[in-house]
Amino acid sequence: MNINIADLKQSFELLIMGWGGVFFVLFLIYLASKVLAKLFPPKK
Repeated sequence: MNINIADLKQSFELLIMGWGGVFFVLFLIYLASKVLAKLFPPKK
């Protein structure tokens, strides 16, 4: 089995960018929910 190191490096870069994007979007959704909760507090 031949492993091309350059291809392996590129695939890890894509993996890191992909997961980084996922967590970035989740963080943006979290911040948006916090802002909306401050702007429109739940009625008691």
